[in-house]
Amino acid sequence: MSETIYEISLPFVYDEKWRKAYRNGRDDIPRLSSYQSPEGQPIPFIYKSLDFSGGQSVDTSEYPFFGLWSNEALNQKPQTITVHGYLRGEYYLQQRTAFLDALMIPTTDDSPGFFDHPLWGRFEVVVESYNIQESADENGQCEISLTLKRAGVPLGTRATILSPDDFIKPKDVALIAVEEFTQIKCDSVTLLQAFGQIKNLLLNGIGRIQAAQTKLNVLVNEITGISNLIAQGIQAPAELAMAFVNAVFSVTGALSSISESTEKVKKIFSDRDNKKVTVLSHLSASSLALPIETVTVKQTETKTATENLYRTVSLCASAELLMQMEDITLNEMVGYWALYTKLENCINLENPDVYKAVSEMRAAVSQNLKQTAMNNELKKNIAKPVPLLFLSHHLGCNDEKLRAMNVIEDSLLISGEVAYV
Repeated sequence: MSETIYEISLPFVYDEKWRKAYRNGRDDIPRLSSYQSPEGQPIPFIYKSLDFSGGQSVDTSEYPFFGLWSNEALNQKPQTITVHGYLRGEYYLQQRTAFLDALMIPTTDDSPGFFDHPLWGRFEVVVESYNIQESADENGQCEISLTLKRAGVPLGTRATILSPDDFIKPKDVALIAVEEFTQIKCDSVTLLQAFGQIKNLLLNGIGRIQAAQTKLNVLVNEITGISNLIAQGIQAPAELAMAFVNAVFSVTGALSSISESTEKVKKIFSDRDNKKVTVLSHLSASSLALPIETVTVKQTETKTATENLYRTVSLCASAELLMQMEDITLNEMVGYWALYTKLENCINLENPDVYKAVSEMRAAVSQNLKQTAMNNELKKNIAKPVPLLFLSHHLGCNDEKLRAMNVIEDSLLISGEVAYV
């Protein structure tokens, strides 16, 4: 994954010595805290107290039979600043109005406000909430409370910097899964039976691909490499698993190289999209159950581990192909994503390395599909005003997406140029 693109450490303070930071010497006026709206002027106030909170988003896994627990840090939590203070003085009413006007100006990561504190420094912030309290017993002042989120990375910047190319590659995820698979103590007979069944599943997948016979022969030979290992009596989980991964990604690579315009074989029935057919085949692995009978605990563990490896590698192959699709529609994208998450939820992710790799791969697929949707944006000129729901049905794009991509003031009278996907 790419390097950190945002500095979360505290900003520089005015001075390392707190007295000088406050400027509360004999002749200096104490430095006030302030809030400044985007492109506005700082509005000072008297500081009373401050809470600064943050932390990490932690995924905690609990296990049966008193297996203790495991913690995995996923990300930094947003840093929140809660500050309390006063507006005070003969003309505090004017200051209060200016302060409220500044707080009501919208703030975003692209256009943040600024909170300045003598002992903490100057922060770029997004206003979450504010509260002003006045009391008849304390004329000439009001108490203020601000809850500010520290500004983060703008979505546009994140989309540009965190491109799918910076994330882990699907085949690398598969190799991590292979490494986990080799740690188990397998039953040799069950292991060979399981990979024999996997070989048959891969060959059935080849039967759904439409390409030149020479291409298909190469793919079949790659898959039969698993059979050769079994015939030689190879019982090493690492060798069988690597042969399986190489076969799957050989098919994936071949699908990318097949030119649909020149290498398609003649068909009696309608043409197929090889990538979409293969993706659906891999995504159906969520319901996989190898037809192998097990009796001992070791046999059951071998079968379960092999099924989990098959699901993980199928997920990786699906990710590889989904990130290559350029003509995918919005409805297809939603369907593929639902199947993708369903398959991921069927995988055993107790191993922290596998969990991290699969999570990062999911982020890469999501980012790639998002960019594909933006690239596939279409526009249509609606001459006669129509209702939003009718237009949504006509364009095949849900109404929420239409609202996000267009300025829609009247849901019953939509006309002019409309963007959709």
